[in-house]
Amino acid sequence: MNTRQHNEVKEVYIDPIRVLVVDDEPIIRDLLKAMLISMKAKVDVATNGVEAQRKILAGSYQLVITDINMPEMDGIALLDWLRKKKPDIETMVMTGIDISDEMMEAIGKSSLECFVKPPEPMIIRNAVLHCQKKYCM
Repeated sequence: MNTRQHNEVKEVYIDPIRVLVVDDEPIIRDLLKAMLISMKAKVDVATNGVEAQRKILAGSYQLVITDINMPEMDGIALLDWLRKKKPDIETMVMTGIDISDEMMEAIGKSSLECFVKPPEPMIIRNAVLHCQKKYCM
């Protein structure tokens, strides 16, 4: 976080968080990327859990937003891997299918949020703000 005094008004600059969006649907990846960029986040994308693992090991992320159903490695397997390898990374889970309230609640206990696509901007904004407070202040 950087601060600068200017004409008796203190400006505060919060470093952007790094987010990885993982989904096999290009329209959802693009939608989330646009939302997150408008919130001043730095965003990378992956099409499945295997690609996400490579990017996570090579980069530094504060938030991973992943779909549940994807080819090669699904979102649940990615979450399990993240809990073991990078437990400090916050996660959000999304799905395009109808899942039970119990499943949503179980996933939500290990993630910031579990939501049905398409994502609502307020849900994404709250996660970004949470991560900014946790990592950038």
